[in-house]
Formats: sequence, C-alpha cells, structure tokens
Amino acid sequence: MAWIAQLLIPRRRKNRRELADRAVEVVRHVLFDMGIERFLHGTMLVDRQYRMRFVSGNLPGGAALAAVPVSTLAGAHALQANVPQLPALAAFHQHDVGLLVEELMVALLAQSALLRDLPEQRYRPAERSAAASK
Repeated sequence: MAWIAQLLIPRRRKNRRELADRAVEVVRHVLFDMGIERFLHGTMLVDRQYRMRFVSGNLPGGAALAAVPVSTLAGAHALQANVPQLPALAAFHQHDVGLLVEELMVALLAQSALLRDLPEQRYRPAERSAAASK
C-alpha cells in the first residue's frame, strides 16, 4: 500500500538553489576526504535524478544530464592556490568554494536544457499561486 501512496503523492521538484547547495556540500566533502589534487582530476555531474555527484574515475555512460571536468574550472585552480596541502583544512575556504560552485553551475546549466528549466528557488504554495495570478 505504501507504493500506491508514493505514486499518488506528487514529488517536489528540485530547484537550482538546492543543486548549488548540494554542490557546495559535495565539493567540501571531496576536498576534505581526497584533497585538491584528486578533486582537480575528477568530474562534477548531475545525474538523471537531479543529484549532484563527484566522479573521480570514468564517467558512467549516459547517466548524466550534465558533466563538467573540474580541471576546466578556473575557480578550481584558484582554490588549489589557496588551499593548504592538508585536506582537513580545505573546508574552511568558504568564499573560494562558493565562487567555484557559481562557475560550476553556469557550466552545468549551459549543457542541459532540463537544468535550465528548473526554477531558481523553491516557492511556498502561497507564493506560487500569487506569482501565477500576476
């Protein structure tokens, strides 16, 4: 019976703000666990379920809406210059990670019409009906 309820309950759509927030979490996690060198050799992607992922090896075939090699982002190289070699300290560079994610989002949106169609941010039901009536 639970699966019937899941079919009938409408799913909440993702939005660009949630993707960007998740990208910040993924970047911090990768920098903390793997370090900047491994991060630069990987790829950030958004899969078909709109999940932000980091892949350090080969890309899964056809499973991504958009994928950007981290080495192509200027913000990643700027981050490399600012981040100490200890991966545990990488998470403290909030501003640099924010700039990197902004650049990443621009690159991802340029690759996928489905991502460009996502709303900028989540609307509350009252805001949505007010926006629709204008």
